[in-house]
Order: sequence, then structure tokens, then C-alpha cells
Amino acid sequence: MDWEIRVPAPAWISIAWREQDDRLRTGARTTLAQLLKDAHTQPYDGEEADWPSWRTFAAALADPQLSMAGLSPNLWGIGHSTPTTAAVVQQDGTIIADAPRRLAVLDWLNAREDANRPAPRRTLPPS
Repeated sequence: MDWEIRVPAPAWISIAWREQDDRLRTGARTTLAQLLKDAHTQPYDGEEADWPSWRTFAAALADPQLSMAGLSPNLWGIGHSTPTTAAVVQQDGTIIADAPRRLAVLDWLNAREDANRPAPRRTLPPS
């Protein structure tokens, strides 16, 4: 976790680009604020989001702007952020962004659809 707030409601963000942030975590703090204050919300209009599939697909991209946030008590979001932009897809399929149609997260969702929504595989150890 790179930044959190506790009031008026708990929220947090974790950013993959933390090494580029300053020691005061200005980027993480600003990014979280963008997602919480006057953020644009829209439902994802693709197929229903399968959270394990989306989470694994986003992580497999290894994008240096990958971010994860907890914006409300029981919903996590995964998405793309920079010190000046932010967009996440929450577990319920809601896109929350600092501006309408944040392209990076929509591009990721479309790439996942184009890949036929790959499912994470669980490999069991040999018995």
C-alpha cells in the first residue's frame, strides 16, 4: 500500500511505479484523490467481469503503471495510473476514472476480451 486515508471512509492505493514517486508519496496521494473526488464512473459494457481472470490478466501485462485500489469497503479495483491520471475497474465491473473514457484501462479490458477472457490456471503439485 502506497497511500491510504481513513476518514471519511477508508481507502487505499498501491502503485507499481512507486520508485518514481517522491518520498512524500505525492503521486500515490494525488492518484487516490483523483479516484475519490468527483471521479467519473461508468459500468463496463463488455461481458460480466470475472474478477480472478481480470486480476490475473492485468498482472500478466506487467505494465509499469499497474495499480490496485480499495475505494470502498468491500470493492477492490485494478487499473492504470500515473501521477496525473487514474482509472480502475472494480470487482463489480464499475470503471472509476479521473476523466471519462480513460483509454488505458479500456484498452486492457478490450485486449482481455480479444484473448477470449483467459482464465487463471491452478497447477497442483505432483502427489
